[in-house]
Amino acid sequence: MYQQLSHERHLLRISVYGALFFAITGIILGIVSGAQMIVFDGLYSLISLILSMISLFASHYMRKTDVKNFPFGKDKIEPLVVIVKYLVILVLVVTSFAEAIMTIITGGREVDINLALLYSFFGTLLCIGITVYIKHHAKKVRSGLLHAEANQWLMDSLVSVGVLAGFLLSVLLQRLPTFSNIIPYIDPFMVVIVSAYFIRVPISEIGSSLRELLNMPPKGKVPDQIKQYVKTIRIQHEFIEAFTRVSKVGQTLWVEVDFVAKAGSNIIETISEQDEIRKQVHSYLSQYPYEIWLTVSFTEDRKWAI
Repeated sequence: MYQQLSHERHLLRISVYGALFFAITGIILGIVSGAQMIVFDGLYSLISLILSMISLFASHYMRKTDVKNFPFGKDKIEPLVVIVKYLVILVLVVTSFAEAIMTIITGGREVDINLALLYSFFGTLLCIGITVYIKHHAKKVRSGLLHAEANQWLMDSLVSVGVLAGFLLSVLLQRLPTFSNIIPYIDPFMVVIVSAYFIRVPISEIGSSLRELLNMPPKGKVPDQIKQYVKTIRIQHEFIEAFTRVSKVGQTLWVEVDFVAKAGSNIIETISEQDEIRKQVHSYLSQYPYEIWLTVSFTEDRKWAI
């Protein structure tokens, strides 16, 4: 576990350094070249830098044990941080979209194409490199924070590719006098396209994290698979009913099972048999790539199970 956390912090540091580089160069060169798209890229990197530092702090803080203040662990910090990250990104995207629309309405924007093209070329190569590196190494670590970082860099890579394609088109149009009047609109039009695409990712990730904070069942087949396994145990031990609740928060899979036994059933009085059933359920859950928090209860009165 400690090795995973150390690896996580290492990747988060790389994300911080990369975001710092893009923030400084993007904002400065964006202002100098007059390219709204590059300024957007720089601002996105600046926000990514701040959010990456928050992720780094959260990762360090979650590693510290504090049973007194967090009796059920600190897993909810992870989806909370993810929500904050994507809310900030969503604000940036919506704001940039609105500004780009206004720029198009007011006649576009003149841009130093050569400087913008140079930045976008090297920026795209570096950005894709960082994205591939983080995504590759993040596979070894189950972390919602790293997943969010990888998504940020993937989005930034798409921005960079879009910027490069747009400025290459501008260079091409410069050689075609018939279409030269289109050039001032290319930069804000790229911002509109990228912003429209970006809106989908933050909304999706915020929704997934909200499911965790609200203790809703995780998406996918896992809840149904667990309920089906519990059903086999219920039939095997002749329980009247079994209530199964499943949720995932951060990297912890929470499973609560309440078995309703027949009146006078021996299993209610035999702790060793109850523990054997707990062992069976826990053994089944070990196939999933999460920390397991399991509670298995037994009762003769149905009201304690529902």
